[in-house]
Amino acid sequence: MVPVLTVERGFIGVGGLCLLLLIEQVWPFRRPVESRRRRYAINFFITGSNTLLLSILLGGLLVSAYHSLELQRFGLLQRLGIGDWPNVLLTVAWLDAVTYWWHRAYHGLPLMWRMHRVHHSDRDLDVTTSGRFHLTEMALSALFRLGVIALWGPLVSAVVIFEIVFGLFNQLEHANIQLPQRLDRRLRAVFVTPAMHRVHHSEVPEHTNSNYSTIFSWWDRLFGTYRAIPEQGALVIGLPEYPRSEDVTLGKVLAMPFGPPCEAAQPAQDPRLAVSLAK
Repeated sequence: MVPVLTVERGFIGVGGLCLLLLIEQVWPFRRPVESRRRRYAINFFITGSNTLLLSILLGGLLVSAYHSLELQRFGLLQRLGIGDWPNVLLTVAWLDAVTYWWHRAYHGLPLMWRMHRVHHSDRDLDVTTSGRFHLTEMALSALFRLGVIALWGPLVSAVVIFEIVFGLFNQLEHANIQLPQRLDRRLRAVFVTPAMHRVHHSEVPEHTNSNYSTIFSWWDRLFGTYRAIPEQGALVIGLPEYPRSEDVTLGKVLAMPFGPPCEAAQPAQDPRLAVSLAK
């Protein structure tokens, strides 16, 4: 089952990307400020090279580790004997909650923000932004998730299903589309929508420091980081430190984690985050 799910994950990811790209061309929410061709080239290069390098460097290691943990019945869910669909549902909810706090760490800790600002430096927001993460961030997140999974003890199939759901929501929430307001409002009571996540990519620090969730919106509501902005046409996407096209060339984007700090865009560290990470 797992190899089939892994293949399906790839097809679903590519299919979701192509579908949303098409919808964005037909019904875009806002006009781009950057050259679409230039942005696509940068974002697809980053996404493609990350996928290739991580598959070579970590792909086999992670799959082997997941299988080994399941066979050894290591982790909480394995010890409790929770299998099949309860295991899947609990795993999706738990890993989404952990990702919420991990995302906050990328914003609240200076060293991690150096990596994550690559994602936020995009001056437009569309489905291609969903893969615009620096390789250092992707590798660190993969290793962190391995540790979390080891302690949690899900089935390998549950992890793959989470990755599929997480990937689709990641694509959808970055898409340059606008759902009907009534539908968006109803969905946002449970799930993250493009309008909710668009606020997170505003250059205003108070906006950037909100709406961290990926699948379920209730984490932001529960931990006081939810922010709703009904009228979003005037939102400026990106970071104030990188206001021009020449500030976000491919070379400069790849060098961002190793360059000077981005102090004005660095959100103030939340003391609750520090306490949480220390536990």
